[in-house]
Amino acid sequence: MKSLFNAEYKRDIIERIKTLTASAQPLWGSMKVSQMFIHCTVSIKISLGEIKPELKEEYLKIGRTVKDRVLETDLFTKNLPTSKEFLVIDDGNFEVNRDILIDYINRFAETDPENELKATHPYLGDLTVKEWGVLIWKHTNHHLNQFGV
Repeated sequence: MKSLFNAEYKRDIIERIKTLTASAQPLWGSMKVSQMFIHCTVSIKISLGEIKPELKEEYLKIGRTVKDRVLETDLFTKNLPTSKEFLVIDDGNFEVNRDILIDYINRFAETDPENELKATHPYLGDLTVKEWGVLIWKHTNHHLNQFGV
């Protein structure tokens, strides 16, 4: 499985991020590229415990039943629902948001994948550090595909 803990996959994600320009247009959805950077950074902040998501039992119940499938597939479906923590209104500064995302990717990749600490995803529930490494790669890859890179 692809993960940010694999140096090659991490490097590929970062290089793809660096190819984007502020004028890049999504192939689907309505986010601007700078908003996408913020959106992807949120998932890493949740994994590191910097953001505590609002948890709703009805979402967690569904998420627990699909967790293994989500982690085993390489692709996400387009236009999936998202929790409020991931919704981005302001698009801020393209370069700043890009650099923050790259910094968070590097910070996350420095985490010990064997660490027993868990962070709670708003749909999938408690995830291990290894599971977060897979999920963050998939999520970021999904949105880079959204912008054609």
